[in-house]
Amino acid sequence: MLFNNPEFIQYIANHFVGVASDDVAYNHLSDAAKAKGEYRFLHQSLADGGARIHQGVYAVTPSGRFLAKIDTGWPTYDPVKSLENLKMAKVKYDGLKRENRLKDTPLSERDRSYKAREANRNVKGVKLVTYARHYPFKEMELFDARHPQYSKRDSLWFSADEAKGLLPSTLTLGSRAALSVTVSERLLLHGHLMFGCPAWWKEHIKKADIQVQVIKLEGDLVYLTYEGAIQMEANSQWNQSGYSGKLIGKAVWNKQNESFQSLEWVSLGSRSLHELKSNLHRGTTKTTSVASYIRLANNAHEKQLQPHKWDEYPKAMKSSN
Repeated sequence: MLFNNPEFIQYIANHFVGVASDDVAYNHLSDAAKAKGEYRFLHQSLADGGARIHQGVYAVTPSGRFLAKIDTGWPTYDPVKSLENLKMAKVKYDGLKRENRLKDTPLSERDRSYKAREANRNVKGVKLVTYARHYPFKEMELFDARHPQYSKRDSLWFSADEAKGLLPSTLTLGSRAALSVTVSERLLLHGHLMFGCPAWWKEHIKKADIQVQVIKLEGDLVYLTYEGAIQMEANSQWNQSGYSGKLIGKAVWNKQNESFQSLEWVSLGSRSLHELKSNLHRGTTKTTSVASYIRLANNAHEKQLQPHKWDEYPKAMKSSN
């Protein structure tokens, strides 16, 4: 909500250096990593915020002085009041002496506690852009993580070899085949068909029957359709949920270039929560409808998010930079 507000974003761009981080990940670092300068800087600079878990938007000086907590109005953040907080933080910063604003010894790469992740990877293969969100449901509130306003955007990548699993073995009219296990497992385990990732592990996938068929041939172009049924069920200490849905799609494969000219999938399913959690959900509704749309990146230059489960991708893909 705040970061969809152009005035709020513009003020940050003009007067601050924006940094996105994961406080949970930082808090689970090893003792050795916590002893480094980056972690100590964040821990000390946010201490004056008075919160044990620093989820939210904060302003601090390069010297590590806490200026202000910016976001306000949870669960519906108020961009007007949050912008006022930003401006007050700027006034507070301007009132400090220069020696109090800046750090005596700047941090270096050696001080890093959390390994930097590269934003872009030059992976050869198929790059897909994914979207998912819930439909409106009974008793929905903005506090609930399933609210339709909280849409999800992510990336789903396949290497050139893995992408062959999106095609039948023979590209003749009427040819039909199931998607490879590699393709279907990455699609489901990385949570692109449902919001909240009901399938965490392979054993949670009860059914993944996704078929591809050649429906038309036109020169070097092969026209494909996709149709599938998916069933997942998780019952563990941390994840008690299920998903049941169907997928349809279409694509055009260029035999000469050995690449997809277009690819689109859509899915609609029901997500069931066996246990509602007070820190994520409201009301008594346990089953909601979830839709997803997956498409080929428009072109090689389209800005791509690194897949959120990049650590689980094959090493061969990571080394193809």
